[in-house]
Amino acid sequence: MANLQLRITELRRQQGISQQQLAERLGVAFQTVSKWETGTTMPDIAMLPELAAYFQVSVDQLLGLRPLPEEEYLPVESGTRGYWEERSDYLLRTRKTMVNQDYLTFLVERVWQLREPVRVLDCGCGLGFLASMLMPLLPQGSTYRGIDLSPNLIAEGQKLLGQAEWITSPGQIVMEQGDFLACNMRDAYDLVICQAVLRHIGRPIEFLEKMRHACRPGGMVACIDVNRELESDGLYIQGMDYARLCAREGFPAMWRTELEKQDRDYAIGIRLPLLMEQLGLKQVQCRMNDRVNIISPSQENYEEKLQDLIITRGWTEDMEAEEKDTVRRFMNHGMTRAEAEDYCRRQREIREHLLRHRGDAGIVTTGGLMISFGWK
Repeated sequence: MANLQLRITELRRQQGISQQQLAERLGVAFQTVSKWETGTTMPDIAMLPELAAYFQVSVDQLLGLRPLPEEEYLPVESGTRGYWEERSDYLLRTRKTMVNQDYLTFLVERVWQLREPVRVLDCGCGLGFLASMLMPLLPQGSTYRGIDLSPNLIAEGQKLLGQAEWITSPGQIVMEQGDFLACNMRDAYDLVICQAVLRHIGRPIEFLEKMRHACRPGGMVACIDVNRELESDGLYIQGMDYARLCAREGFPAMWRTELEKQDRDYAIGIRLPLLMEQLGLKQVQCRMNDRVNIISPSQENYEEKLQDLIITRGWTEDMEAEEKDTVRRFMNHGMTRAEAEDYCRRQREIREHLLRHRGDAGIVTTGGLMISFGWK
């Protein structure tokens, strides 16, 4: 019974009827309807089909086990300025585990063969993490321009990059706040790049087309992004059931809903090579990022790495207080209540396991990042 949350209040208000009117229709006292809505009592099981038929929903929808039809969709906010304003700590903790410097060196020198100074445009640059890794590898004289929605991230990124040893001239690094899709691209760039941006936004194809437009003829467009199916398999915790850790019941329905309602593409990472070809880029290639993160008790920085993982995955002490909102949001995006609650239960199991075995639990993670690039 704890999993049941009658949706009578929402359904009644959608139809614009009062508790008294509903009570009269069902032949019960209006106080009975009030008790149903507050959760004090439940309708008799024999009345559930009648209630469901009256509101033209299924019994599962009436009981809150499945989302209501035509319920107002609450969009994911990860493509908005406000979402990232207070997330610099998250970016600092996650970006250091995304890409291996030696693999990026291999891409720059052997695959992309960037031997002359290049003008780099980083679309959705955040704190400028990509600049800190990429710019020291590029030929002397290369310049960098980063654009991001968040003024807070731009300000913090400017501080982080301002004292970098590899900066050789004023104006070599420019970071500015703005909406890339709305920016007037007067200049053309040799390398137009983004990292972990397209997975978060709506209209990713429009964003990619804008990147292509900002690239000079003969220049390169590169996107480093996640495929959610691969990412879902990228967590192993010693002593836990790997199959349960990777369970994704309900997520395909949620991903489809977000794609239909918001054009937020969970499979953008694996679709990018073909999208690039469709937009006219040439010699398109795709590589899998080689970064796999091992968190082992034998490592000196074990506690730091474990804490980073716990915070960025949300396995913190306030997790249970947020469960109700998580379930509501996931159901709004297409999951059943059972699927959403099972997801929350898995997250609690992980937190409890790590608390019990802190100091001796080994963990392996990989993000499923795909690196797609092509020339204009």
